[in-house]
Amino acid sequence: MKRREGIHHITQSVHGEPRHETRSSIFEIRLSRTSFEFGISNLFLRVLCALCGEIFSICCFVLGASATPPPNVVLITIDTVRADRVGCYGYAKAHTPTLDALAREGVMFRNVVTSVPLTLPSHCSIMTGTYPTLHGVRDNLGYKLEESLPTLATLLRQHGYATAAFVGADVLDPARGLSRGFDVYSCPLRRKMGRENPLVFNLQELQRPAEEVIADALRWMAARPVHATQPFFVWIHLYDPHIPYDPPPRFRAMLHDPYDGEIAYADESLGKFFTYLKQQTLYDNTLIVAASDHGESFGEHGEYTHGYYIYDTTLLVPFILKPPHGASVGPRREQTMVRTIDIAPTLLQFVGMSAPSTMQGRGLLSLVIGKESSPPTGAAYAETFYPEEFGWSALRTLRTPRYKYIDAPKPELYDLSRDPQEMHNLYSTQHATALELKSQMDSLLAKVTPKEPPPRGPVSPADVEALASLGYVGSSNPAPPGSPGQPMPDPKDQIAAFRVLTKATRLAAEKKCGEAIPSLAQLAQEQPGLFLARATLAKCEMLTGQYAAAESELDAALRLRPDNMEVIFYKGINEFQAGRLQEAQSNLESVAKILPAEPYVLFYLGSIYEQQGRTDEALQEYQKCASLDPNFEVAVYKVGFFEAKSGNFSEAIVQFKKVTEMDPSNASAHFNLGLAYAKSGNESAARPELETACRLDAAMCPRAGNKP
Repeated sequence: MKRREGIHHITQSVHGEPRHETRSSIFEIRLSRTSFEFGISNLFLRVLCALCGEIFSICCFVLGASATPPPNVVLITIDTVRADRVGCYGYAKAHTPTLDALAREGVMFRNVVTSVPLTLPSHCSIMTGTYPTLHGVRDNLGYKLEESLPTLATLLRQHGYATAAFVGADVLDPARGLSRGFDVYSCPLRRKMGRENPLVFNLQELQRPAEEVIADALRWMAARPVHATQPFFVWIHLYDPHIPYDPPPRFRAMLHDPYDGEIAYADESLGKFFTYLKQQTLYDNTLIVAASDHGESFGEHGEYTHGYYIYDTTLLVPFILKPPHGASVGPRREQTMVRTIDIAPTLLQFVGMSAPSTMQGRGLLSLVIGKESSPPTGAAYAETFYPEEFGWSALRTLRTPRYKYIDAPKPELYDLSRDPQEMHNLYSTQHATALELKSQMDSLLAKVTPKEPPPRGPVSPADVEALASLGYVGSSNPAPPGSPGQPMPDPKDQIAAFRVLTKATRLAAEKKCGEAIPSLAQLAQEQPGLFLARATLAKCEMLTGQYAAAESELDAALRLRPDNMEVIFYKGINEFQAGRLQEAQSNLESVAKILPAEPYVLFYLGSIYEQQGRTDEALQEYQKCASLDPNFEVAVYKVGFFEAKSGNFSEAIVQFKKVTEMDPSNASAHFNLGLAYAKSGNESAARPELETACRLDAAMCPRAGNKP
């Protein structure tokens, strides 16, 4: 089959969709090498390309770039941004001058489909150019990106790039696997355990605002040598538009809608980074991509936030590409449907690298420069496994430019050209079309799914609570699959229960468990088999001191999922609070066998040993806890306390100083630091600490006035 751009043929990638290539692609590589080895001039290249015509259009771009420094690469992901809430995408109320200006300099893709509407798996798809079926990260909890897959960072570092990432939220913690390939992976978020209740996180300690992320990135940029010639790859992740929406007051006053305010705030912060690039004459030779991991729902189909459904409100995202200087790409809006898994192979094309065979995305260079050499993507696959957290069915979809098929216990089909809001399910009236799309989806999944996908690993209670503080409902293990012939419930039929659980989890994270308990109790009564209703209710009852009621709900939850470590953990804590130390010890030690490095478990085991009078064992558990998590304030304090009690005042001083640095308002830490100094014979150091303790807490004053 002849085409103007060359002889078109199809090759099969190792793991996935057919790859569309032209025979000129081989010649491109050879010419590129020749230009490097023999120093072909830019003028000669231009003449050669002009003589050769359209079949070498991509070749000319790559060759032209070979005679100039390789472009820097900047990838921006602004979390939770719907495409239709950005100014350049037609939203009149938006205040996004930075993104709008970027769109005027390059290509704005209008029809962009993400692979999954959840932060961690979506970013794994962006960075690897693969569907979740291949990279194996299906949810925010319990998954880690495997080391076998190359990522943008690993590939660009191998290509000589300096690599740095600046992340805005704990959900992308380096332990989740995305840090591979980065020389610097900055995610300085501390899970600070409070003095009053180590089970409750402070949201501000799990995310950081856009201006802090940008300032962090600018510090790294400024520390580079003045005349550095090494190209850089920088990934900046801004989390602000994610719930809860709480923009700075100026943006809230400007736009009234707090979600729009969060986007505007992120946009302004991003503008500071671009200003720096321009001031340092780096902007022109920098390839910039700005995109989002997923969108957001505001009540469409009954969903608020994201992750539960896979309608376009959460699947369609912005994607703007500003090419480096010399690419000769005029500003335009591209209507062709593309996917976020196309970002990685596209960036690699721009720096002259071939995408590895693992990547299932398609490079868009030819589309970007207006010389499309392969047919547009015919379909986009997306999924969400989030409903499985609740015991309900996962959802999968195959989306074409016109139709969208959703594979669910109650299947759905939408004609997007006539029904972009997906309000009219055509499954029963256009059954043949639905079956054809399902067949295509099944065929695709058979190609892109490994025979043994990575299993979900154990989830610590700390991870569950941290993500709950960020608005994500989950547990340490999902529900077991339904019985053969008994499909799991359709999420559409459970949306009301989902909304109750989401709201209750948010209230608990805000330390408002008393408000959440009535609705959770009613939901548990209406759906006695709903595990997360029981577990969340039990935690709220514990946090409000209702230990007997909590134990009843924990037992009910364990009958539903006997091996759920999170519930076993909370049962142990509940027994500890009730003074039943042997039972608490048994439950917590069973969790410790599976999660030996879980600070929560070690802390409460130390507390049990302390109450049993087993001082040495208690100190060992507190020391292990503080070593694993140096920000665990209570554990560090306990280490200092027991070191002082055993007469090791020098070590006690070290520990109490750490606590006062973490929390200068901790009167007890200042007081005990003063006592440790005094016992060491350092009266001059003891006095200001004791005075500080007195100033912070009047109850310390009489004690502070006495000579230790």
